[in-house]
Amino acid sequence: MEEPKKIIAGLYPRVSTEDQSRYGHSLDEQEEKLRQLCNFKEYEIYKVYREEGVSAKNMERPRFKEMIQDMKEGKINKIVVYKLDRLTRSIKDLESICTMLEEYDCSLESVAEEINTDTANGKFFIRMLTILAQLEIERTSERTKFGLVGAAKKGHLSGRPPVGYRKVDKDKGIFIDEVQADVVRRIFKLYLDGLAVNSICKLFNDEEVLNRKWPTTTVDKILSNQLYIGNMEYGKRTDGDIQVFEDVVPSIIDKTTFEMVQKRKEKNLKNYTRKLTYIFMQKIRCPKCNKIMGGCSSTSKNNTKHLYYKCANCKMRINEKRIEKPLMKFLNDMLDFFLIIDNSFKPSLNRNTKNDIKKYQKLESDLKEKETRIKKAFVDGIIEPTTLQSELNEIERELNHTKNKIIELQKLDETLDIKQDMETIFNLKEIEKMKAKSDYVKKNNLWNKLSKDQKQYLINKYVDEIEIDVDKDYNVSILNIIFNKNEIENIGYMFRTDCFDMIINVENRDIILSNYKNEKQKQSYISTLRNFYKIKETEIIGELFDIKNFSKDEIIQIIPQEKDNKFEKNKFTILQIGA
Repeated sequence: MEEPKKIIAGLYPRVSTEDQSRYGHSLDEQEEKLRQLCNFKEYEIYKVYREEGVSAKNMERPRFKEMIQDMKEGKINKIVVYKLDRLTRSIKDLESICTMLEEYDCSLESVAEEINTDTANGKFFIRMLTILAQLEIERTSERTKFGLVGAAKKGHLSGRPPVGYRKVDKDKGIFIDEVQADVVRRIFKLYLDGLAVNSICKLFNDEEVLNRKWPTTTVDKILSNQLYIGNMEYGKRTDGDIQVFEDVVPSIIDKTTFEMVQKRKEKNLKNYTRKLTYIFMQKIRCPKCNKIMGGCSSTSKNNTKHLYYKCANCKMRINEKRIEKPLMKFLNDMLDFFLIIDNSFKPSLNRNTKNDIKKYQKLESDLKEKETRIKKAFVDGIIEPTTLQSELNEIERELNHTKNKIIELQKLDETLDIKQDMETIFNLKEIEKMKAKSDYVKKNNLWNKLSKDQKQYLINKYVDEIEIDVDKDYNVSILNIIFNKNEIENIGYMFRTDCFDMIINVENRDIILSNYKNEKQKQSYISTLRNFYKIKETEIIGELFDIKNFSKDEIIQIIPQEKDNKFEKNKFTILQIGA
């Protein structure tokens, strides 16, 4: 008589977070029931494959895959589950599992259901159970989706609101937190100015902005979140289509800025693996087919790198140096034109401080109301003492910031009672100062003294596209430059101001080139520096000095002095700064 087949069982308990909280199907409880069944039927237990916090929507589960592999290797010949829906809730996956069970002579058993995969009726029964389980999932999903979509249309946000927003009441929508909103606006501006996400995070962590840590994931999510332009997205965490409900929450960022950031992110994504610095990357349009040209390089016999812009469509290749020289000539002409019409410059005197004061006073009132609600919640036993203290500390920090902002704005407001003619004179003087600086940058060709990274930063910040033409000898002429819309105001001197304020390289040495200062400003600045460094001053009249006359161990800073009239010669103060 043939001996009965020895049953070697693999036990598969599984829970997801939802199952455990809603139905109490803990792993320990399931495992205990499975072991009791095996002891009663005298099955040998090979291994328990505990699957924790994983959904049964597909078969991509680590312990499930391990169990199937052991079945294929003949280590187990029976799979024991508490209920069939612990194993799968998908009809498609069930068919696949049943096929594998037959192929490897393995059976399936459930504690809570009468299942026998050796018979046709048994296989039909487990299919019916799976159909019912899948139907329940789909109905629950539909009800949940219906509720979330309804909430999204009304501007209700589930969970904690992102940086820049706050909840006043769980039954109401979200509101702008003006203190945090300023931080969000700054992130978008810094990114459009050319700062990478990593650099923004380092800056914010160094400054301890909002007294929190700033990982790159946080800043990256902020830059991609449509909530900041008033739109709420539904379906991002599911495999279905994403629905966007527009203008359902108050916006912090205007849509033009948001779209520009998305374009910048897309371009940066294409460039992030590049080791070479291309000044005009993603800016040059092919003169033949009008497509954006990519970057490529070659190395000459003397080991010199040559950078080119190449069209993937036309195969045209143009040396970067052939573009740079005509571009700067064309750009200077355009900047000179803009300089004439740059009369939109507004100094701080023109700020509408009264609206700003009202905005922060409203925020102060809201914070005090929030403080009262938190204290009441503690008295009513709704929150713990630790939560109370944490919330009160955060409110106190925001209140202090808000009060200081109100005081600052009120002081500024006191200075606004000035006659219109004085305001006009101030504007004209500021414009003349900027024009003088802009002229100095062009005259001394500071562009050529910048590093490639600095040049790339400026082009990336101010320029969107460059249209060129190329003759048969590969000489380049510039047809048009499309400027960044966000930077077009006052671009005539702002582009050159950025050139001016950068560290320039002279004779392989970095030199700090400062803004124009009058005598009083200069002495005040030098006096402050003397608290930390040894300073030696040298006055130079004219425009030439030899950097080789200064020690390489010293930091050199050049401070141009403001002129009293246009006939006065240029005057500079050279600072030799030592530790």
